Amino acid sequence: MIKQVKASAMIAALLLSAGALAEGVHGYTVSSQSGEVVRNNFGECWENTNLNKAAAGLVECGDRAPEVAAKPAQRPTYRQDRHSFGSNFLFGFDKDMLRPEASAVLNELAQRLASADVESVRVIGHTDFMGSEKYNQALSERRASAVANYLVQRGVPASKISAVGAGESQAQKTAECQAQVAKLGRVSAAKKRSALIACIEPDRRVDVESQVLVTTKR
Repeated sequence: MIKQVKASAMIAALLLSAGALAEGVHGYTVSSQSGEVVRNNFGECWENTNLNKAAAGLVECGDRAPEVAAKPAQRPTYRQDRHSFGSNFLFGFDKDMLRPEASAVLNELAQRLASADVESVRVIGHTDFMGSEKYNQALSERRASAVANYLVQRGVPASKISAVGAGESQAQKTAECQAQVAKLGRVSAAKKRSALIACIEPDRRVDVESQVLVTTKR
């Protein structure tokens, strides 16, 4: 009985379309006047013999199944880590050979830098202002290379690490320490030199910068 009612309703819908001819689109019948899919009083679309939803990927009334928008690829996030090491335990004054006591700290650092999340490592050597600019540049490069080579020996991939020297370009204690030494008064030149070397010690350092991939929990 229900099928008969639906059939009657569909026939009535077609008659209401002003007798216009109907055309098949995607297997559904549309009004040649309005161009819309003909529906019955139940809101159902008039299907014809050309309908093949499975082959055409169609849903009800000739519309294609909505496409799910692809999520944009998430860009990797990185953090910058920085470790600064004074020469008070890395190197002696005017030296580029690592002291024995440096191994404990550098071994721990190497273990962290050997992680797969570490993308790159940059070792930067620095000096104080004493000596010529050319000499200090070369000394800073040798110190940076000494630290970089040690880290590679302890497991940090050589392909990820680089060493550069900044020379005395970032020395910050020069003026302050010269002023302090000047206040010593009438003391020997050797004592003044020792005081100056001790004061500008923070400028003799090696910085290790690393770029680390930040993993997010899902």
